[in-house]
Amino acid sequence: MRLDIDERRSLIGGRTPRWLLAAGAALLLGGCASLFEDGSQRRGVSSSAVDYLYPPGQKFEPATAGETPQVRLPARVGLVFVPSNNDPVGVSAAERSALLEKVRATFRAQPFIERIEVIPDGYLRPRGGFDNLEQVARMYSVDLVALVSYDQIIRTDQNAASVLYWTLVGAYTIRGNNNQVSTFVDTSVFDVKTRTLLFRAPGTDQRDGGSTAVRVDETQQRLAGESFDVAMTSMTGNLDKAIADFAVRVREEGQVKLVDRRSGGEWRRGGGGGSTQWWELALLLVGAGLLLRRR
Repeated sequence: MRLDIDERRSLIGGRTPRWLLAAGAALLLGGCASLFEDGSQRRGVSSSAVDYLYPPGQKFEPATAGETPQVRLPARVGLVFVPSNNDPVGVSAAERSALLEKVRATFRAQPFIERIEVIPDGYLRPRGGFDNLEQVARMYSVDLVALVSYDQIIRTDQNAASVLYWTLVGAYTIRGNNNQVSTFVDTSVFDVKTRTLLFRAPGTDQRDGGSTAVRVDETQQRLAGESFDVAMTSMTGNLDKAIADFAVRVREEGQVKLVDRRSGGEWRRGGGGGSTQWWELALLLVGAGLLLRRR
């Protein structure tokens, strides 16, 4: 390509020709466009107790059709996250275990719990069904399994300030992205032998925050981790209420029969069916003491 006299003079004099500046600007803008062309993004991760327990082709069939399910107490409980192809964003495996320990503390405070085991989610196969759940229950010698499932949606949109990203410097300094995270967790407690859902407790959280373009991933990770933690805390509080409601429903509706693990009789809070309770013994001793004092 031949250059005209002015362009040759500009090259000799060290000045950049206009056509080269224009080409450079076009390349720079094209690079910026490729960096920020996805102005709105939405992604989600989830695990489903229904998909795990009832894979395609498997129908719901209670293990004790036509009979009142019997739950043995004090219970031995397994606690585990439902398997998923994608882990919740911003929450490591160690952090998930720590969150399960909080749920474990809620169960441990109940009088009908003998022991509770935190089960690694690697033991559950995706869409393993009740057959897989029964295998894991036998492995850990538990009667009830609390399945913790989750749904998390992360969305980011560019706001009016994002136009300043075209300066490139703005990508590092301007909060032109709106990030929103919504998290839902649910704990469903099943009696494994009878395949009966005893009770469930949900927990939710939603939060948002602005970020620069280069900090989008970092901000999403932080918001998602915080949201998952708060949703788990909310679920744990609701779990306490769900356990109390379950006790009332058992007495009033009789949909589940509570059986003492040791005696085989009806479960009585604080002891075995048909046996004398500690508080009854205490009352007898106090009464006997009063009688002796009067005599």
